[in-house]
Amino acid sequence: MFQLLRLNNSHIPRMTKTKIVATIGPASDSPEMIKKLILSGVNVFRFNLKHNNQQWHNNRIDRVEKVSQQINRPIAIMLDLQGPEIRIGDFEENEIKVKKGEKVIFALQRNKGEKTIVLDNLKLLQSLALNTKILIDDGYFQFKVIEKKKDKVITKVIKGGIVGSRKGLNLPGLTVDLPTLLQSDLRYLDMASRQKVDFIALSFARTSADIKLLRREMEKRKLNADIIAKIENQQALDNFDEILKFSDGIMIARGDLGVEIDLYKIPHLQKDMINKTRIAGKPIITATQMLHSMINKSLPTRAEVSDVANAVYDNTDAVMLSGETALGNYPLESVQIMKEIITFTEEKRGSSIIKSDCDCLLNALVLGAYNLFKASQMLKKNPKMFLILTETGRTAKSLSKFRPEKPIIAITDRKETRDKLLLPYGIMSFYLKYPKGKIHSLKTVFSFLMRRKVLKKGDFVIVVRGKSWGEPGKTNTISVEQILD
Repeated sequence: MFQLLRLNNSHIPRMTKTKIVATIGPASDSPEMIKKLILSGVNVFRFNLKHNNQQWHNNRIDRVEKVSQQINRPIAIMLDLQGPEIRIGDFEENEIKVKKGEKVIFALQRNKGEKTIVLDNLKLLQSLALNTKILIDDGYFQFKVIEKKKDKVITKVIKGGIVGSRKGLNLPGLTVDLPTLLQSDLRYLDMASRQKVDFIALSFARTSADIKLLRREMEKRKLNADIIAKIENQQALDNFDEILKFSDGIMIARGDLGVEIDLYKIPHLQKDMINKTRIAGKPIITATQMLHSMINKSLPTRAEVSDVANAVYDNTDAVMLSGETALGNYPLESVQIMKEIITFTEEKRGSSIIKSDCDCLLNALVLGAYNLFKASQMLKKNPKMFLILTETGRTAKSLSKFRPEKPIIAITDRKETRDKLLLPYGIMSFYLKYPKGKIHSLKTVFSFLMRRKVLKKGDFVIVVRGKSWGEPGKTNTISVEQILD
């Protein structure tokens, strides 16, 4: 039986280096549950814009921000756009039952007397050739096109069951020319700008052109969020390096990815993408079905526990819960158990150094900080953590990719930087207003962290900073400091 964490609200919670992203939904959107999830270890709330309406999401973002302020715990907000993802329409009774061997129509609208699944894109319908395989809801339901007409196709059910409204649809091996952003996505970007969200996730990113288009639309709205590209099909895998280059982070969306490609390839691809993204110094999220059985059960399967642990062993920055927290019966238990798995695995795994292909000054500085930490351990100073004074968060993220054994404390005078640092591995970020252009007073920073019980008298820390505050790109100093008072 899992021994769930008991949190003391007067102290900083025991932090896992691997972060937790939780999807908010009807099971988790009350103020009481939001508070419990944050205190149990959630770092980022994901809003799946494929479900509910803009008012619902807007109200829940406000609610999360209010709870975060009340308990004085920062929380990051991620909006997950639909992008070029294909979803079926709504059913009158919210679901239909399809039986193996029966005929089902795919059309622009429901026709009386016909069992119809609605697709609202004529170009998509016309691209469905004879014998095309159509998969719905991560492949749980399968259809084969047996007849084509002008505005609809007739399919035969290969794998049936009860199909719910708004489920995702996949066409393995078929490339369809769909727009990168829907009109609804643009409206959500307007909302994201007003709400100053931290991350925008783009579903079914295909090439760097998709990322560039999204960034242009964000710049029009003066939206400074980080872009997380979701890898969900073969086209994204083929163009992974360029997508990584132009995005700010990656999500391995294994649900759709496991429909679009052979399932047995997923573990290898996961390790490969995590390694590449880590070397690039950008955060990566491992997502989908991590504790899927906990939607209905109070404990996960042994395979699910291994899946979460293996993602930690792979050095992912974050793991994500989807239906478990959005609509499941055990949202709080899912977060608590995930945190227990992460905590135990991190203790057993130890550090994992990589060789970076970057020979830039910043890379040399953070590697120097890591080596200084090792030297200090040999001298029995045993630094408790790394302390980074940062304007943009770039130095903290660069150190994060080395996956140091000790936590990284990032102090910034930008709230948006603090919140964006809630996703990368091993970083605990704090907002501290500091006069720009002044020589750093470490005593002020140390006092700030002692009040929050992060440091205590006698602790040693490795400090990475620039000569003065508020000058991005001017990090140039590494030192070992002791907290004296």
